[in-house]
Amino acid sequence: MKRLRGSRLVRFGAIVGSVALIGSTAACGSSTTGSSTAAADGGSQKVDSIAAMVPKSIAEKGTLTIAAATYPPAVIEPANGGTPTGWDIENVRQIAAVLGLKVQIKIAPFDGIIAGLQAGRYDAATGEIYATDERTATVTFVTNHSSSDALMVPTGSKITSAAGETDLCGHTLAASLGSAEAALATELAGKCKTAGKSAITVKTFKSQAEVNLALSGGRVDAAVSSASQVAYVMSQTKNQFKLVELPWAPQYKTGMVLGRNSDTEKFAKAVQAATDHLIENGELQKILDEFNAGQGLIDKAEILPSTGSN
Repeated sequence: MKRLRGSRLVRFGAIVGSVALIGSTAACGSSTTGSSTAAADGGSQKVDSIAAMVPKSIAEKGTLTIAAATYPPAVIEPANGGTPTGWDIENVRQIAAVLGLKVQIKIAPFDGIIAGLQAGRYDAATGEIYATDERTATVTFVTNHSSSDALMVPTGSKITSAAGETDLCGHTLAASLGSAEAALATELAGKCKTAGKSAITVKTFKSQAEVNLALSGGRVDAAVSSASQVAYVMSQTKNQFKLVELPWAPQYKTGMVLGRNSDTEKFAKAVQAATDHLIENGELQKILDEFNAGQGLIDKAEILPSTGSN
């Protein structure tokens, strides 16, 4: 697994400074429904040799329908309902540009995205979705980023560190429904029980916005989210929260998620080639520099599960 450039964890202070620049135009956790269509233009141009790899059924359609849950700074939905942005949205737009395609972004609840891919409602999905074993059993990832988790707590919280996996025993943790963070919190609860320590209560919510509201309202003690998401919320809330590192938390590969069909293997290779092109020419790094303090780029795109094992 590739590691974050510079350190295992994101440089949190740098992210706070970076995303604060876009805070005035973004609504952290606004509506989770709706859609927006935008041309796949900007810094990248179509590369004919890579576009030729796109399956005929997708090339003829010309537009990719992409599902994404609001999850700043990966997926930022403007307060006025305009076109979504964020580092993962812009990654997808540039990948599509290289493939000669446009994109239609559909904002959707996170816990329905994988099912939507399986049902064929979307061509792909994005939004810092972790490539877990459970997910790669049913959908295909083309990686372009590496992420890790952190804990968000109120500024006055008694939780000041979590050096060990049982340090959070006795607390109530929040996470998005169906997320890897929810699974991690549940795993921690099991470890507390095995160790004979006070129980962890896990509460899940339909959106990250609801997770953040539960934390700010005192209904939970802490929220488990990606490190970049925690830093984004901190930048928007004027010292209301603080970040607690989870040095034992796993690091995940993330990227563009494809639904499985007869064209998946061929399309995944096209997306992989486009991603590698953008890694090599620096375009994906520019996006991460703008939205994510430059952190998380991997050296080479990978298809998960490996090509031929779908």
